[in-house]
Amino acid sequence: MKCLEELEQKVLRIIQKNKELQKQVDEFAFIKSEFEEKIRLYEASLLKETSVSQALTQEKATIKTTIEELLNTIQTLEDTR
Repeated sequence: MKCLEELEQKVLRIIQKNKELQKQVDEFAFIKSEFEEKIRLYEASLLKETSVSQALTQEKATIKTTIEELLNTIQTLEDTR
């Protein structure tokens, strides 16, 4: 009988430990989902920033070309005087 009681106690401890571990698994799954959401947000933000950066780079190139054309026009006007 004592052997059976010891076995029963062992099974109860294992069941309790299993519940604790399952709780940890659930907590880690929740944390993982939070991290995945943050990653998605950061990726979206990075894509937006990259897009804005590319647009600004293009705008800078356009402004530079326009200024160079204006300087060339001024130089041409000065040369024709």
